[in-house]
Amino acid sequence: MSLKVKLFIFMTALFILFSLTVWSYSKHVLEQINEKWAERFVKKQILFDKNRTLLPLLHELEIIKEMVKEPTLLAMARNDKDPLLRKNGIALLEAYRSKFQSQSYFAAFTKSENYYFNDAKNSYNGKQFQYKLSSSQKNDAWFYDVLSDNQAYRINVDTDEFLGTTYIWINYDLKENGELLGIVGTGLDFTRFVRESVGIEQEGVRNFFINRHLDVQLERDTHLKYDENLKTNAGGHKKITEFFTRVEDKDAIRDAIMYLRAHPDAIRTFWVEYEGSKKLLGMSFLPEVEWFNLTLIDEEELQIAKDFSIFPMLCLLFLVILILVAGALHFLIIKPLEKLKSSMQRVEKGNYEVDLSPLGSAEIEALSQEFIKMIAYIRANNVALEEKIQERTKGFMQSEAKLNTILDSVDAFIYIKDVQYRYAYANKRACEHLEVKLEEIIGQSDELFFDAKTIQMIRKIDEEVIHFGHKVTSEDTFVLKDHSMAITCISTKIPLYNEEGIIYGLCGISTDITERKKSEELIKELAYHDSLTHLPNRRMFHETFATMIAHAKRMQKHGALLVLDLDNFKPLNDTHGHNAGDLLLIEVAKRLRACVREVDLVARFGGDEFLVALRDLDEEESAAKAEALKIAGKIRLHVNAPYVLVLDLEDDSRIITHECSASIGISLFSQHSHSKERVFSEADKAMYLAKQKGRNRIEFYEELG
Repeated sequence: MSLKVKLFIFMTALFILFSLTVWSYSKHVLEQINEKWAERFVKKQILFDKNRTLLPLLHELEIIKEMVKEPTLLAMARNDKDPLLRKNGIALLEAYRSKFQSQSYFAAFTKSENYYFNDAKNSYNGKQFQYKLSSSQKNDAWFYDVLSDNQAYRINVDTDEFLGTTYIWINYDLKENGELLGIVGTGLDFTRFVRESVGIEQEGVRNFFINRHLDVQLERDTHLKYDENLKTNAGGHKKITEFFTRVEDKDAIRDAIMYLRAHPDAIRTFWVEYEGSKKLLGMSFLPEVEWFNLTLIDEEELQIAKDFSIFPMLCLLFLVILILVAGALHFLIIKPLEKLKSSMQRVEKGNYEVDLSPLGSAEIEALSQEFIKMIAYIRANNVALEEKIQERTKGFMQSEAKLNTILDSVDAFIYIKDVQYRYAYANKRACEHLEVKLEEIIGQSDELFFDAKTIQMIRKIDEEVIHFGHKVTSEDTFVLKDHSMAITCISTKIPLYNEEGIIYGLCGISTDITERKKSEELIKELAYHDSLTHLPNRRMFHETFATMIAHAKRMQKHGALLVLDLDNFKPLNDTHGHNAGDLLLIEVAKRLRACVREVDLVARFGGDEFLVALRDLDEEESAAKAEALKIAGKIRLHVNAPYVLVLDLEDDSRIITHECSASIGISLFSQHSHSKERVFSEADKAMYLAKQKGRNRIEFYEELG
């Protein structure tokens, strides 16, 4: 017989013995405990359900009582045709709406028969008046029934078919000096109330809430569909007696209702048959809302002690079983395996001369014999393996020397990293760039050579290659740790796989393109910037300004274009030459940049003409115009300040003081603007008008006659 079979038979015998003992002990004890526990449990459950349901309803009633005393609401009820009284009354109702749990209210007035309502989403803001009540309408019958009732308030569950919602409605009389002016109140969302106050599911427990006429108002069920479960086909409420089949159960419920109305603090319990099984029914009265709480509990749920009494015996027997199993495992399995493990550890340390005799019995003995065969096989293979390693090592060294010669001649940085991102190889070009020898690179990570930003960039790409096996090509800038050198490279990194298809590292090739990038940047600078002032030129202005107009349309904000032409510039050129004019233009460019924000655009359009584009001005046109005028005034003030120019002549230098002003035309643009050409034309016309009106002025396009 194998060891596995022995263990299975042994554990099965223990399990059967354990099960019979627990069953025999528990059966007698449980029957005695459950009978006494049932009645106490039901009474506690009823008190819990009663308070849980009543509290949110009482909270809403207190708010309504406060609201019906408001003079503003009483005035609206007397004459809601008066616009001022209606406005003030609705404002008061909206103020109280935020106090209600559902943030909704309704008001129906006797004199006008008008019905007002708003919900938590403020869906009816400005249209709180819903419709006019009519005694001939079936859906409005509740209003006239309430008017004929002498109770101060009522609570019922119903569906407003006009609004398409099911609520627990709290109706409260609105009176003044004994005169009934209307009905006001709020509605608790039925689904939410059931889920939070009533519909807290408990296994084996079911609740009903009924009124004195036996009409079912609520049932505990978070998945309850009110119209399908609590209403009859004719639209009325189902009677609680419809849920019970036995006549004696129905009579017991009626007797309990009569008793509880006379003794509101009492609790009645009795056994009933519900849905084909025996259940304990507990009943209590909620005088504050004129409802009765019925709690049905399964007989099985009242057996609270069915699992408890098993626990002490279970612990004791389980301890005995563990002790027996531990002893058996130690004797049959653990002890032989420990001897085998000791021999395996010696082999692991390189001692293949272990002499091991067979241990244990059955599977353990077979395992030890296989281990002895494995040791013999390893001894034979070690000799052959050492000979092959020596032969291949010699070949690898020759191949590596040839490969290094090739890689060192490549004009690129070539390197290999392991999965811990440490360098395993670097060619001659890479070593020269890092200014270290190959021996100083091997085993090191990028933290030794590069600054923090470069390390973060390298690590992100390396992780994508190592973790996901992606080939990555990117253009990156590498900065050495001492910031002595920064170069830009095109880098390609690929994962390296071993024979099992597992990534063991990466290979990277980085080509230095620093000089090429500098040439590209210089070409771009010359193409998009004015060579004298280094401001954006006409080409860059057109591209950027089109983007600014699109931004204004997207953000629905105004922007402004300023066309600026220098006054009194030509006399400076004529008197002192173009060098003086160039110095003045450079100084004007500096002053313009100082007057605007980083998001704004300053450009030289040609000659002594400049453009300033302002973005993200106010949404209102008048406010945006004021902002643009303020910035234009600042620019005019700075441009008008005297200029001190130093002319470098062949033999000497000369200082010139010159004053000039600016004529500025402004055109606003927004989401309604047509094109950048039209905006520029408008601003240009405004600038020429400023020239015509005497120069040194600011003119808006919309002011043109």
